[in-house]
Amino acid sequence: MNRFFFIGLSVAVTAFISANALLLFGEKSSISKNVYVSEYERAYSNTYTEKLPKESIVAPRASTQIYVQEREAIDQWTVNEGDAVQAGSEIALLNEAESEGQRALWESEKSALESEKSEVQSSLSALESARSSQSGKESENTSDQSTETNEDGDIIEYNFDFSVGVEVPQDGSFAAGIAQAEQRLAAIESQLAVINAQLSQSLARPALVSPVEGIIAKVNRDSSPLSVEIYSEEKTFVTYVLEDEWKDVAAQDRVMVQAEGLEQAIPGTVMSVSQIPAGDSRWLEAYRALDPKKQANPIAFYEVQIMADEPINGELPFGSSANAEVIINEAAEAVAMPQPWIFNRYDTSGFAYVLAEQGNAAVVPVTVNFEVDGKAVLSDGIAPGTVMLKDSTLSDFKTPPNVFMPFPSEQPDYEFAKNTNWRKYVEFLLAR
Repeated sequence: MNRFFFIGLSVAVTAFISANALLLFGEKSSISKNVYVSEYERAYSNTYTEKLPKESIVAPRASTQIYVQEREAIDQWTVNEGDAVQAGSEIALLNEAESEGQRALWESEKSALESEKSEVQSSLSALESARSSQSGKESENTSDQSTETNEDGDIIEYNFDFSVGVEVPQDGSFAAGIAQAEQRLAAIESQLAVINAQLSQSLARPALVSPVEGIIAKVNRDSSPLSVEIYSEEKTFVTYVLEDEWKDVAAQDRVMVQAEGLEQAIPGTVMSVSQIPAGDSRWLEAYRALDPKKQANPIAFYEVQIMADEPINGELPFGSSANAEVIINEAAEAVAMPQPWIFNRYDTSGFAYVLAEQGNAAVVPVTVNFEVDGKAVLSDGIAPGTVMLKDSTLSDFKTPPNVFMPFPSEQPDYEFAKNTNWRKYVEFLLAR
């Protein structure tokens, strides 16, 4: 008898508990639920910046090369490496007997450069015209051949030979072709300035002169052609971005530069970002040694020129290293939240829980601008002052549950407590 009584009692208790569980936790239950949320933050607005740290090298703003084809034309060198020169200063004395031959070479080189300049300018104009005629059109194929129909109905084909594998943005082949043409045009104009300076010299005292003010970087006295390289006194910082970093850095980006020899970090600005892979140079060699990274594409190094807001002519020597931080993203008066608190995220879109006015956990869509220090900086979705919630169990409820959270706590400052006089503690206890 007792056995059946206890079995019946057990069944009754189990049924009672099950019924209450269904009433409380069932899908059709109207009883409100309160969920404890242990982690939460109140959103506040702040200025957030995403920085790209880069090793950089102090380099000249400009470099000028002077060549002498005829070895016999040089009578005597008058400068050495490290000498400062002014525009028009003598670099070497020319042999009067051989100077005419050298002048004839300069004359022919000038003629060739002027002809090439005209061709490059014509090609540049054609490229800019072709790009402008295709502006607004979208193309998924960025091949190295583009065509255009002129006024007469003839088809003109532009064939760009890119042997360097440039990743061309937006404008396709036109952007890279225009960049190459502009770079070549600048080099031609620099060479013409050098040659014109040499041809302007008096025949009475033939000499090789400096066309610019600067510092003698190298004098090649041995191998032909003889040459002199002159660095400008104005200095810049040179760094290189890799293939995946190239899209993040742009001209006019702000930079902070720190180097041994500078009293403090100085601000700067990105002057240019090359679209063409950097050629072999001592600057690229130094960068690879300072920041060795293995990558599948061995030529995907793009030069970035950084100009300091303050002149650094005397503080740092050429070739010295520096640490640069390029600000690639910045958001003022923005809200940020811990990145793991965003769920169902796809690219820049996702969802987050916030505390609604009714006391329940509400789901809001958020848009992520960028990420920094483990936080997602939002461009939309959560206003300052909103309480943001983090709890993995909130998603288990079909309707937003009410939540309760721990009171904010503040740990006592040990140093303050240690230095507080004992009378303050007595007064506090008596006041209570």
